[in-house]
Amino acid sequence: MPPNRTDVDIDSDDVLTLLEEDQLVAAKAKVRLGRRSFSPGLKAVLWALRVYVVLMLVLIAVKVVQAVGAGH
Repeated sequence: MPPNRTDVDIDSDDVLTLLEEDQLVAAKAKVRLGRRSFSPGLKAVLWALRVYVVLMLVLIAVKVVQAVGAGH
């Protein structure tokens, strides 16, 4: 037998399984996840990663074009 659960042990997944469909829709509508505000340092890191990804895509495209051109 599973151990007795207290109110503290009940997680949100258990609660959501007990709700009816209209209650579930209403419960999910209450949750508003907005944009998260990041620190300036983290924003700089994220932008650096974006620039890196774009540069790597360009580099890969150039290498593919060179490889196709060398094949002819």
